Amino acid sequence: MPLLGAAHLAGLRRHLRALLDEESEEANERALLVVDTLASLACRHAHAPFTVRLRHTEGSSLRAEIRELRCRTLPGHAALRLPLHILDRLARTWCVDLQEHHGVLTAEVDLAG
Repeated sequence: MPLLGAAHLAGLRRHLRALLDEESEEANERALLVVDTLASLACRHAHAPFTVRLRHTEGSSLRAEIRELRCRTLPGHAALRLPLHILDRLARTWCVDLQEHHGVLTAEVDLAG
């Protein structure tokens, strides 16, 4: 799904809630916080549009990728560090993969508990 910038974050949240409708409320909230953090980082530090890819395995996991990032700032930049504690606590794994000024943000959320 395309993400055209911060104004479209609400649509991404609605899509994710519908995708995770059968998951527990706790798992749904955890996934929403992780995906929202990734998408917000993309909107804050890169030029839109981006591609958001969500892979859901019911009762098990959600993998989120924000692709086609053309970045204004690089990993390690002080502004980029601010919300990363959310990803550290809620995501099973996450990473920022930048090649020069292009890249992908990825996170995986455990939905099983």
